[in-house]
Amino acid sequence: MKLRLRFAVVCFALLYSLSLPRLSYAQQLKEAKPARDGIYSFVEFNPADLQWGRYRLAHENLILESLSFALSGEVQEHRKKGEFSEQSLTAGMGLQYYPQSVTLQGGFIRAETNLAVSGLSHSEASRFHVAALKVAGDLGWRVRLSDRLTGSAAYGIRTTLPQVIWTNDTLGSQRWMREGETSDVRVQINLGLLL
Repeated sequence: MKLRLRFAVVCFALLYSLSLPRLSYAQQLKEAKPARDGIYSFVEFNPADLQWGRYRLAHENLILESLSFALSGEVQEHRKKGEFSEQSLTAGMGLQYYPQSVTLQGGFIRAETNLAVSGLSHSEASRFHVAALKVAGDLGWRVRLSDRLTGSAAYGIRTTLPQVIWTNDTLGSQRWMREGETSDVRVQINLGLLL
């Protein structure tokens, strides 16, 4: 009986010691998978913007766990804002926070500031140019679609600060600030390419 017990203990110890490398390797794979599947840097655009004559490109890069920095640029070919017709070129930067992930996945909160240079025209005024700051806030969700693609949906608001930085027509810009539509509610469905 003692011999059988010793034999069983030795066999168990031998099997256990042989399984340790496999368990260790499996644990390494398990630990490496989230990092490999994470999103760290990408460029994204919204294909639906094309129907509004808008071309927007944004690059987002992880800087700390759950926090990222973004650079963005946007061209608006034509937009009717109140009584004004607007063409604009916008460039800016933003910060995104992902409360449920250490990489750029899941729900996020975004704050953005942009410098916009706009060409404006009104039926009763000549064409003039304005430079102003715009701020934005978005709530959204990002997922990884494949090895190289991401997708995100966001809902937010953009508004122009009520202070013109530069203009070549003071009266026209004052009228634009009073009568033009300064807030823009925006829904975004973005596609991203991982870098």
